[in-house]
Amino acid sequence: MRLWQTEPATLRTASRHVPIFLRPGPSIRLGTGFTLIEIMVVLLIVAITIGMIGINLHRGDNTRARDETDRIVILLQAAREEAILQGQVFVVRFTQEGYRFLRLSNKGKLEKIENDDVFSPRTLEDGVKLSFTLEGAEADTEAGLILDPSGSFTPFVLTLRAGEATWQALGLANGKIQSKPLEL
Repeated sequence: MRLWQTEPATLRTASRHVPIFLRPGPSIRLGTGFTLIEIMVVLLIVAITIGMIGINLHRGDNTRARDETDRIVILLQAAREEAILQGQVFVVRFTQEGYRFLRLSNKGKLEKIENDDVFSPRTLEDGVKLSFTLEGAEADTEAGLILDPSGSFTPFVLTLRAGEATWQALGLANGKIQSKPLEL
């Protein structure tokens, strides 16, 4: 295959030899590139992706309060079941900023649970506040919620607020723990 071809005599140019890959023909497009439609489609996909990432990063107050309440409910149910399985007393102490789990040792003293994936101390997200009541009275944060091996506990209400959103974790007299939004 020859890369150089002599031009026909009818075409007069400064050069008599033009490379084949530069000669316009039916299958060769000069000035190849992206069309405006292709560029617009790519920009639209990028904009949608960035928008979805932004939405996921900015969680609303209601979502933050609900997620934290659901997390506490699951952890309290797990602690209750663990107290039953181990035959040990567990205590959960709440503050406005977070909560921690304790276990009654063989010596009869409460010990903090530190190096545990499930029952390690928890801090609430910024802007989320917690209040704790036992049987309708403001609870002593030093006492906390006692989960004994029988599976019973004193009915309680945990209230989590994030901005205007308020969710509650309810410990019912029948032993169930559930979450629900607080409707004013």
